[in-house]
Amino acid sequence: MGDEVRLEENEARNPFFSNMDTIMNVEHLKMYFPVTKGLMKREVASVKAVDDVSFQIKRGQTLGIVGESGSGKSTIGNCLIHRIQPTSGKIVFEGTDLNDINNKTKRLMRRTVQMITQDPFASLDPRFTIEDCISEGLKIHHLISGKKEIHEKVCEMLEMVGLNPEVASRYPHEFSGGQRQRISIARSLALQPSFIVCDEIVSALDVSIQAQIVMLMMKLQRELGLTYVFIGHDLSVVRYISHNVAVLYLGKIMEFTSSDELYSHPLHPYTKALISAAPIPNPTVDRARERILLKGEIPSPINPPKGCNFCTRCPYADERCRQEEPPYKEVAAGHWVACHKVS
Repeated sequence: MGDEVRLEENEARNPFFSNMDTIMNVEHLKMYFPVTKGLMKREVASVKAVDDVSFQIKRGQTLGIVGESGSGKSTIGNCLIHRIQPTSGKIVFEGTDLNDINNKTKRLMRRTVQMITQDPFASLDPRFTIEDCISEGLKIHHLISGKKEIHEKVCEMLEMVGLNPEVASRYPHEFSGGQRQRISIARSLALQPSFIVCDEIVSALDVSIQAQIVMLMMKLQRELGLTYVFIGHDLSVVRYISHNVAVLYLGKIMEFTSSDELYSHPLHPYTKALISAAPIPNPTVDRARERILLKGEIPSPINPPKGCNFCTRCPYADERCRQEEPPYKEVAAGHWVACHKVS
């Protein structure tokens, strides 16, 4: 049976419904952006934003992706929701290879896979009321017809994210950053997705508001059975919400394991450096721990190092690290590392 027929049969509940434990499987994902030159736009190089990345995401869980700016986190998120077509590699969502789907199947997928962005003010049309913003997807996909039914659905979504339904007639500029992020969450939930990419959704918010949004996302995950990819650079936030964490550097995964294992037993030098730089509320513990300071800047993704991507900043790098790319291997159950120094 073809993907399109299978999807139509399950459309009433979930267009990508499946009982598989793994909701998404990513294999050897690459995303290269061409660098052109001259009047004829001749390609002279490529920005290797994502370079041979593989991982799995379990249903109902959260995969955290951490790394410095420019490491490729958001590019991965955009590939997962099929906003951009990868250069190569395979993304299998609910048993369907996203590289092989047609336009009709892609339209159905848009209802199940959603993204929440970092800046809610930029993603909400200032000319639209909150009701218009939340109901836009419902109208596009013809899920609900009639003004009364749409208004009731919008009110339900607003209550779900902790906002008073009476705000539905107001405009985005009348709300705070945290409230606008709640509206963005409500808009994403209106289509009843099963998979949501959260791209730095709390990085622009105050710490107290960050905690509220994270708690809301965890509550919605428990109640609705949602699966998240949570992209961020704040290790404490990612640790709190994530079941598994992938540490990304210059387009490659340096380490992948469970959240608890990563923070209690980090193996890769880059992971150790990130954790050592994260603040700890206890001053005594914070002063006593070892600091790992990284020298230099992250290399250009146009011309990454020959061997290990991290070799130019790693305090333990030797000649082998500078010449040979380390294999991405499983050193313990569920614990993957790309480092010559880890066995």
